[in-house]
Amino acid sequence: MIQKTVRFILHSLLACIANALAWNPTPQIVEEQVPQTAFAQLSDFQNAARPEYNAYLVAGLIYLPLPSQSELSTEWGTHKGFAFRQRLGIWITDNFDGKNSRNPKSLRYGFGWFGERQGWDNEDFLFLPHRGNFSQINQIHTFGATIADSSRHWLFGGGVQYLNAQNETLRWWLLGTWDRFSVMPNFHKGDLRFINAQLHLQARQLRGYKDSWQNYLPDLEFTYYSNDSLKMFVSQNIFKQKLYLESAFWTDDFAWAAFKYYPDPSRLILALEATATKKENGDIYFGGGITLPFLRIAYSHASDYETFFKSRSLWIAEICLAIGTSGDSFFGLKAPKPAPSEISKTPAKKQQLNLEEK
Repeated sequence: MIQKTVRFILHSLLACIANALAWNPTPQIVEEQVPQTAFAQLSDFQNAARPEYNAYLVAGLIYLPLPSQSELSTEWGTHKGFAFRQRLGIWITDNFDGKNSRNPKSLRYGFGWFGERQGWDNEDFLFLPHRGNFSQINQIHTFGATIADSSRHWLFGGGVQYLNAQNETLRWWLLGTWDRFSVMPNFHKGDLRFINAQLHLQARQLRGYKDSWQNYLPDLEFTYYSNDSLKMFVSQNIFKQKLYLESAFWTDDFAWAAFKYYPDPSRLILALEATATKKENGDIYFGGGITLPFLRIAYSHASDYETFFKSRSLWIAEICLAIGTSGDSFFGLKAPKPAPSEISKTPAKKQQLNLEEK
């Protein structure tokens, strides 16, 4: 009798927690996520494919074990199931191992693919979707090729982007990077969808710059959309390229803000984040997260609101990996410095023995 009572209390407690942390995406929200994901893929490509970099790899898998966390809300009621997001991407050059880094005058050729499958389904899955009643599964793929000259700090690239949602759409894009400035326009047929411009003023040892006052200049990003809207992103180093204040604004409104702390400027070891996000109705809610190697745990995080169907009041666990290379150095996306490399071993000079007979 006591065991049954304890089980009942535990089950009731878990049910209350699950309901409290639940949010209900709609088919419209799932559909509206596609263009945002398409932009996020191109933005990652733009940040990863830099003239001095050799390769970049990203992977992510969000798993929600409780159907009550993401019940789909339709005009016929709510439906138990799982919201999901699976992504994998790679950009690699012919010098991915960094062996030719001593010859910076040679051109580097690269190829990239970023793919994502996302949506909602009746059953959770890793590889094959169930596609039961009310399932809504989207796919977004970005393909591109690049050519770069690290000695002159320029890179040019282009490619296509395939969006498979309710309607199949094929877009094309271009990328031009010179030193700290980068621009990427995106088109559907002959119509401009958006143009994204980046100005990285912050000095980076990754590019060969030394520590200086330039470390405290901001990184800026401007995105102009075809509907005449403009979004601005600012990343400001506050302390030793470890503590940052980041924020995003629309032309006439605030989008989100975040404090981010990285114990190591390479951004590979650990990331602690506290965020504030403004919803469409004007409400602001707070969240945060922690990112470890291969694992990210977040609650009401600003990036999840933008990239995971406007999720809020929800704990998210994501198996993830994001790492880039430059020569023999490793770093996270947008990191200002590489990870600590192996200790260089300088061979000791052998003392010359005097073999002459005294």
